[in-house]
Amino acid sequence: MNEPVTVEATISHLPPRAARMAAIEILLADPAALGDDTLESGLYILREKLLAAE
Repeated sequence: MNEPVTVEATISHLPPRAARMAAIEILLADPAALGDDTLESGLYILREKLLAAE
């Protein structure tokens, strides 16, 4: 029987930029849960920078 795959295990196999983008998307999936408007804004800015660098 296969063991469950964790998010960390999956992301660790991605190229660095893709791993960063995946982590950001996970965090922004529920922005209200972050409980920090500054963090949320920073994540949106970082996401835009990563997208622009493609």
